[in-house]
Amino acid sequence: MIKKTLFTLLMASLMFSVQISFIGCEDNSDEESSGPDISGSAEQFTPTNDYKVQARVVGVNLGFGGLSACADVVITKEGEPVNDALVMVNEDTVLHTFTGQGGYNSSISTNDNYVLMISHNGNVIATGSAQLPDSEPVITNLDSGDVHTKDSDLLVEWSDVSGITSYQVTSNNDYNTYASSLLPLNVTSHTIPAEYFPTGGGTVYDIQVNAINGLYPDDDNAFNDDLTIGYDIEGPKGYLIGLTQSTSIEVYVND
Repeated sequence: MIKKTLFTLLMASLMFSVQISFIGCEDNSDEESSGPDISGSAEQFTPTNDYKVQARVVGVNLGFGGLSACADVVITKEGEPVNDALVMVNEDTVLHTFTGQGGYNSSISTNDNYVLMISHNGNVIATGSAQLPDSEPVITNLDSGDVHTKDSDLLVEWSDVSGITSYQVTSNNDYNTYASSLLPLNVTSHTIPAEYFPTGGGTVYDIQVNAINGLYPDDDNAFNDDLTIGYDIEGPKGYLIGLTQSTSIEVYVND
């Protein structure tokens, strides 16, 4: 029952945006930390095959203490979806769920380190590992039901998250999608430009903050369609990250 609930929450979470984005606060302590190195970029690999893999380990708070985990993977080869791959994270098989789209999603066992291995046609095509952020970001200056004015900037503020390398802010409705660049850890606010709120009349926009472990502020190319390298994933082009997301805030935009 818990796995079914977790999968349902994952699917709702994934619908918010095509992209993922992340922003956070910098830890200026000089003490040693077991968290990620926030000074550089994700490890980059030259692809050795024709596949593209976009892989996320998503931390979900079900209210039972700590984060539960789900895997969300999309696999294509030369632009075509791959629907018959074997996707493993540690000892768990990630199920194919989107027929014809190359998507694989399911809950997985929690762990300190999530090791991904993907096989297709008897060959290993992708390997890598990811870690989850320590917690979820919380949007602090907005509540669902808040009203915003059409064609005006919207400030989003959030709480600090440790164990990450970047943040991203997204805004989505039925007509357009906004995703900020990957933001540095000494930032806990971001302004979504006015041009992304062109429709009023009570249009609902979903606002969310993502905390990422794996991609850094200079790694925005990981989300581009013309990506040519692998970020923290060996074999294909694409990326592998750990991710937590704030609760989606529904903002109503009026004229």
